[in-house]
Amino acid sequence: MIQILITASTIASMLRLATPLLIAAIGGSFTFHANVFNIALEGFMLIACFFSAWATITFVSPIVGVLAGIVAGILAAALFALLVLILKADNIVVGLAINLGSTGLTTWLIQSIYHTRGFVMIPSGGFPNLQIPMISSIPYLGNVLSNQNLLVYLTFTLAVAGEYFLYRNVFGIRLRAIGEYPEAAQSVGIDVTRYRFISILASGLFCGFAGSFLTLSGASMFSEGMTAGAGFIALAVVFFSQGRPLTMIFASLLFGYTESISVSLQQFKVPSQLMLMLPYLMTVVALTIISIVNQRKGRHEAAAD
Repeated sequence: MIQILITASTIASMLRLATPLLIAAIGGSFTFHANVFNIALEGFMLIACFFSAWATITFVSPIVGVLAGIVAGILAAALFALLVLILKADNIVVGLAINLGSTGLTTWLIQSIYHTRGFVMIPSGGFPNLQIPMISSIPYLGNVLSNQNLLVYLTFTLAVAGEYFLYRNVFGIRLRAIGEYPEAAQSVGIDVTRYRFISILASGLFCGFAGSFLTLSGASMFSEGMTAGAGFIALAVVFFSQGRPLTMIFASLLFGYTESISVSLQQFKVPSQLMLMLPYLMTVVALTIISIVNQRKGRHEAAAD
C-alpha cells in the first residue's frame, strides 16, 4: 500500500487530476479578489465540457473544441454577471440556478443532438500526450513529468502568469483594491461594476478551459455530470489559497493527490464508497480549517483595535 501512495503512476495521475481544479481555481481567484462569491464554477465547467465536445466532433479539431468551451464558459459567466451585477439578483441563488441548469441543459442537448443517454465519444480524440526529450528517459521522474497531456503543461504556466497579473499588473492591483475597499476604489475613479464584470468573465474563461480539459484529455468524451463536483473543489482551492495562483498549485496538487489515491486504493479491501468520498472529505476539512483561521484572525484584529 505504501508503494502505491508514492508510485510514479499515482503522482502522474495527481498532476492530471489537479489540472482542471487549478485552471478553474485561477478563474475563481479573479472573482475572489473582486469580492464576488461565485459558486457557479461548476456550472461554467459543465457547459464548457459539452460544447467543447460538440465543437470537436463537429469540426474534427480539438483546438476548435477548446475555443468553443472557452466561449461557452464566458457566455455562462456573462449571464451570471448580468443577473448579479446589473439586475442585482442574489449571487448564491443565481450560482445554484446555473449549476442546476447546466446539468439539465447538457442532458437535454446530448439527447437532442446525439440521441443517446449517458455519454458521447469523440471519434477524432483530443489533445495527445507529449514525450519530453531527455526527461522521459529519467527513471521515475520521466514517468511523472513526461507523457502528460499538452494542456497539463500549459496550465502550470497559466498559474505563474495569473500570479503576476493579479499582484504585479495594474488591473490586478485595482481589482484587489475593489475587493478590499470598494468605496475607496470608487472614490478615485475606478469603475467597481466594470471590474467585477470583467472578473466574472475571466472566471468563465478559465472554467471554459477547465471544462475543455476534462473533455479533451484522457478518454476524449462527454458524459452527463462529468464535472462531478470539480467546480466546488476548485472553489475550495480558491479559499484555501486565499486567491493566490502560485499557492493554488500546491492546493490543487493536494486535492489531486487525494483523488488519485482514492482510485489507486480501491484495489484493496477498503470500501470503494469510502475511497471515492476522500476528495470531498478533504474539501470539507480544508474549508473548516480556513473558517477557524479566519475566525482567529478576526479576533486578533478586533483585539488590536
